[in-house]
Amino acid sequence: MVSLNTSLNTAVAFSKKTGLLLTALAALSLPQANGQSVDVDKQLGAQNSVIVEAQMGVYDDAELRAWVNAVGYKLVTHLEDKRFKFSFKVIDDPMPNAFALPGGYIYVTRGILSLVTNEDELACVMAHEIIHVTERHSVKQMRKSLFPRLLEVPGNIVGNVVHDDLGNLINAPISTSNKLLLSSYSRGHEKDSDMMGITLARKAGYDPTAMGRILDRLSKAVEILTQEKEKRGYFDDHPFTPDRVKAIYKRSQKLDPIAKVESVDAPEALDGMTFGLNPAKGIFRKNTFLHPDLNFTISFPEDWVTTNQANSIGGVHKSQLGALFVGLTDQNKPLLDQANTFISKNRLDAGPDVTTPTPYTLNGNNGYLVSLVDDSGKQPMSLHILWTELGGNKYQLIGFAPYGVGEDLKTIANSFRLLTRTERNSIHQNIITLAQPKVGESVEDFHTRLGGEFSPRVTRIINGLAPDQETTDGNIMKIVKRVQYR
Repeated sequence: MVSLNTSLNTAVAFSKKTGLLLTALAALSLPQANGQSVDVDKQLGAQNSVIVEAQMGVYDDAELRAWVNAVGYKLVTHLEDKRFKFSFKVIDDPMPNAFALPGGYIYVTRGILSLVTNEDELACVMAHEIIHVTERHSVKQMRKSLFPRLLEVPGNIVGNVVHDDLGNLINAPISTSNKLLLSSYSRGHEKDSDMMGITLARKAGYDPTAMGRILDRLSKAVEILTQEKEKRGYFDDHPFTPDRVKAIYKRSQKLDPIAKVESVDAPEALDGMTFGLNPAKGIFRKNTFLHPDLNFTISFPEDWVTTNQANSIGGVHKSQLGALFVGLTDQNKPLLDQANTFISKNRLDAGPDVTTPTPYTLNGNNGYLVSLVDDSGKQPMSLHILWTELGGNKYQLIGFAPYGVGEDLKTIANSFRLLTRTERNSIHQNIITLAQPKVGESVEDFHTRLGGEFSPRVTRIINGLAPDQETTDGNIMKIVKRVQYR
């Protein structure tokens, strides 16, 4: 999935951790996928785009969306390959990344947009991903890209029950029989997308050398995120960034000049964009989750791995045998009806010995609990599903753990409550702001005068300034500011 930079293995790990695992669609055979028909590409893209957007979330900013769409459609008008209908969206993810799904679904994250200094750079990034689609790289890599799921569900009954209800909650298949797909391109695919991508960008009137600049900046940003310098690895799947940059500049010199698109520094569409974690999706402070918009908090034990998706949050025990997820449920259907529907359905599908929901009070809020024990696996498992209300919203909590060691589930559930005023007021947001430095003003002085968050080094990187550049040229620049989340 991460196609721009080999250092972004961390983003792949991040995607695995948050459950961004794309369905392989077992009904479609690989021999057909490698044929001439692009139906498999379109079906893979259509189904997995729903998963990507539900789990990661689309960043809803009209001006930003319009800019990304305009650049994308400008590029595809210069494609000779017209087999795919493209769509372009901004993913609400702080990691610097861009990726494509088969069939024409192109995504750029807030993280990569925060590093972009002009339209040329965005165009080159998107052209690179467009080529991955037209060359069908994802489909060709399917044999090499099958991974097991994040979470194995032990026991037949728990597996069947959780497959639908937990799958619906976190928008990912949980069935142990499914295989999941993460695109991982080969060196050859990356090289093709680099060379063909900058050629496409040039045809659309953009500066192809901008690809080299954004790749170099991306590498520096990831070094800060990972605290590790990118290293050359002869057995890595992706080319070493400096080698890619050299090849891009060499190829760019051979491309025919063409009418240039005006590309201003610090595009206005970036003004006000969230930088880093977005409180609108809720935030984790260590293992405590706070959601200011929905006005709730919940805490997980220190040894649990937490996950925050667009429509649910949860935690998984380090053994992967226990987990608890929380998400909004049907707001228009009474809780008791939802519990009874679950029981009625699972009498047919899974056969658990459950007859009626149990009234259950959690922190003063009434709800209904369904519990069962599954001893069909290697060890007995207990499953608990609670439908409850909090702050005027209806929620579903789904938890399971080895039978007899479910105290963690009870502790987690008991921490589910409304935020205090102090907790709400403690939540801040980092945003990108456009500002004009004084001519000759040092980067440090500009950063201090505007109250920049983080360090002047970050200000340099997001503006494409060299580490040793001391003064600004007076042109509009980006700066990250910390504001109260409202």
